Amino acid sequence: VLMYADSVTDSMKAAISETQRRRQIQLAYNTEHGIDPQTIRKKVTDILLSLRGEDQAPTTPKRERRRKVTHPEMPTEELERLIQGLEEEMHQAAKDLRFEYAARLRDEVQELRKELRQLREAGVA
Repeated sequence: VLMYADSVTDSMKAAISETQRRRQIQLAYNTEHGIDPQTIRKKVTDILLSLRGEDQAPTTPKRERRRKVTHPEMPTEELERLIQGLEEEMHQAAKDLRFEYAARLRDEVQELRKELRQLREAGVA
């Protein structure tokens, strides 16, 4: 971390000393456990993919169930319950500050609503 200032404030002194204290603890731990710290070596493409969210953990079973394609035979009530559940999950994700996940849920809800609307227009619902 680089700090630019004309003078060192008390807050800066505290931050610097805390960083040094933590560094000493980490060095002692590494020495005790024979750990030789290594620089992370990633390709730029790996970093870009992670920024776009493409190397996320595999989908959970809940997400897998949600991804199933709905069919005209699927009762509209079930589809409406699915949409409601996704909306609740979306709002909870937003409260938990998981905005990218909430946005994906929002997109999924929009697709399901579109599908529900098409089913109703086709007279299936």
